Amino acid sequence: MSRLHACLALVALACSHGPVAAPVTPDRIATVAAADGLRLHYVVDGTIGDTIVVLHGGPGLTLETLRPDLTPLAHRHHVLYFDQRGSGYSDLPDSTGLTAQAMVEDLEAIRRAFQLERITLLGHSWGGGLALLYAMRYPARVSRLVLVGSLPLRGTPWGERYVAIQKARRGAEDDARMTALDSVIRAAPDPHLACREQMRLFLRGVAATPAHADRITGDGCAATSENLRAQGRVNALVWQSIADSTGSWDWRGMTAELSMPTLVVHGADDPLLLDSARELTAGLPNARLVVVPGAGHYPHAEQPEAFFPPVEEFLDAE
Repeated sequence: MSRLHACLALVALACSHGPVAAPVTPDRIATVAAADGLRLHYVVDGTIGDTIVVLHGGPGLTLETLRPDLTPLAHRHHVLYFDQRGSGYSDLPDSTGLTAQAMVEDLEAIRRAFQLERITLLGHSWGGGLALLYAMRYPARVSRLVLVGSLPLRGTPWGERYVAIQKARRGAEDDARMTALDSVIRAAPDPHLACREQMRLFLRGVAATPAHADRITGDGCAATSENLRAQGRVNALVWQSIADSTGSWDWRGMTAELSMPTLVVHGADDPLLLDSARELTAGLPNARLVVVPGAGHYPHAEQPEAFFPPVEEFLDAE
């Protein structure tokens, strides 16, 4: 089944959204059960076309980080977003359930719940890594991949350089403020205000320019207070779950059997350096790279006129 017809039978509310991303509030939460019984919040935009499942970054960010800036996709596709476990309005498990492997099984539970035979995955940042992990676990269930500013095939050296470039772009004062806000978010009864200040500083470090950061309209703090307070723990435990004996990860050689068509989209000015995207593309046998000039880590929001045409062309291809 190539479309989300099943969602009408599950929760009619989730399919009522048109191409414009309607704001989600706690009284408008639609959920689907994960394999271990956790409830995963999801939203469906669009009413026609094939289905794209979007995987947000983090770990610990939210589906609303991406949804407002990806609304053009909803004109010609069903676009299914969900908050990963411990994120957004999804349930927060105990520490043993905060692993990348559990998130892979969550995605498989969503595929089954919506009766999708095969899925197109669009993963951003960490979501690109989750898409790769799912494709390695369930290759027959993936029709194609779109990897945007994706997690690279190895953490060293790309992860360290990504962090260093962000820090340099923000400057010492903003970087210190981000660290201070971590403590506020962990303890505040309502951490949303501090989270949004921190996200503004984060985006100024990952966008191509501060002006481009202002083009990113997604809300990485659209979440329960409990999940925001746990965001640092979620992030740390999921990264820990993919770490090898070096404390990093290295998937080179593990993706050589992934034959599904793959589009790697990367901003030319992403602090996650372009060479990491070139390495990722070379490690996938049926992949090609699109470089978005003048864009950082959020090319779909920073340079949408350069992002959406090649993505749509890829999605239309037989």
